[in-house]
Amino acid sequence: IDIMRGFSFALGVRCQYCHVGGDGISFAGVEFHSDDDPDKRKARFMLRMVERLNAEILPSIPDRSDPPVRIQCKTCHRGQSSPLLLTDDLRLTLDAEGIDATVARYRELRENYGMSGAFDFGEWEMNTLGERLADDDRVPEAIAVYELNAEFYPESVAINFTLGRLYEEEGEGETAVRYYQRVLELRPDHQGARERLTALQGSGR
Repeated sequence: IDIMRGFSFALGVRCQYCHVGGDGISFAGVEFHSDDDPDKRKARFMLRMVERLNAEILPSIPDRSDPPVRIQCKTCHRGQSSPLLLTDDLRLTLDAEGIDATVARYRELRENYGMSGAFDFGEWEMNTLGERLADDDRVPEAIAVYELNAEFYPESVAINFTLGRLYEEEGEGETAVRYYQRVLELRPDHQGARERLTALQGSGR
């Protein structure tokens, strides 16, 4: 039971995630012998994977730390049944439901998982998503992602400069100027922002 409780906490699930039967609260009626739930078969595979990592793969690391780090279910899952990165979770939402749903999903995850360690809510996780969207020519969506991140990291030079660049790319010079000016407020010696600001103000864009 202690081992199973560890699985439950690591994945943020109850017994019926893998076992069929029962009321979802107690052990009454749970058919522990049954393998009908595919998640139970997946769990066995994952346990074998973890066992092999700890017994065969990790011991071969050169100059391994002592005491050695061992992989556990929680190492990857951290309270999630499917251990997605924040960028992966949001990209799935974006592709399925659009940018408004993605912004709402981020706020939901941050509120519910902010202190759990399940997701990385640091600045660069969202910057990475915005960068990937920009590389895919989805600039308006990239802007929305960076602006959302700016709410939580308003003094980030990287976010403000990138927003300036993206708005400039979209032909919104006045907005770009405001972001470049913000960069110079934060870091007066930022040469890139100064050059772009001079170019935009000189061109009258």
